[in-house]
Amino acid sequence: MRLRAPFATSLIAAAMTVAAPSTASLNSPATEAGVPQDGSIEFAVFRKGAQIGTHKIGFRAKDDRLQVEVSSALKVEMVFVTVYRYKHQATELWSGDRMVAFESATKQNGKEWVVDAHVAGDDKLVVKANDQQRVLPDTLPPTSYWRPEMMATSRWFNTQYGSPIDVNIVPVGVEQVEAVGATVAAHRYKVTGVIAETGKPVNLDLWYGETGELVKMQFVAAADGSLIEFNRIS
Repeated sequence: MRLRAPFATSLIAAAMTVAAPSTASLNSPATEAGVPQDGSIEFAVFRKGAQIGTHKIGFRAKDDRLQVEVSSALKVEMVFVTVYRYKHQATELWSGDRMVAFESATKQNGKEWVVDAHVAGDDKLVVKANDQQRVLPDTLPPTSYWRPEMMATSRWFNTQYGSPIDVNIVPVGVEQVEAVGATVAAHRYKVTGVIAETGKPVNLDLWYGETGELVKMQFVAAADGSLIEFNRIS
């Protein structure tokens, strides 16, 4: 798999302007900014130098829409004992720049969350998360992070809990990072906030390549302060 050549317009310019909703048909998944040509992104996930899992994002055109599949599986062991286990699967359905349907299932250390959402009317996203239901704006970008346009927003849709999360985003600048066996230039953003359901802080960094593809992620685990790194491998 190869990262695509840079757009003529820089990612910074694209990310700082949230695109208006579009009804244009998709010829292939890669017609969307942030989607690789082969329709697949995979990260190896590391903690303290040891791989603890994988994180995958798959894209495919479905009629005139884009379907995005997200799968994450993490496991931390200490002295042959599993001390942390996380599994998350989600499906997003996009019509242009609007997410029209979403569902996810998450298991984290024995706790489970199931989220189901769909658009209703012109500007509402009706969300059912476990036994709670809420109505949110349909403009909130999901925390699958693949869309570079979300770096121009301050409120996101938390895909684990099905709830809004307010964030503060600071552009750090362009850095050289390793991705898919090569060194690439990437725009780094630092994200902070608080997860309402847990009260735990968000300390997240995201890197987007010149084409808008997500090439690296990392966050500080609130439980023990360890750095969790997502290194792009395909």
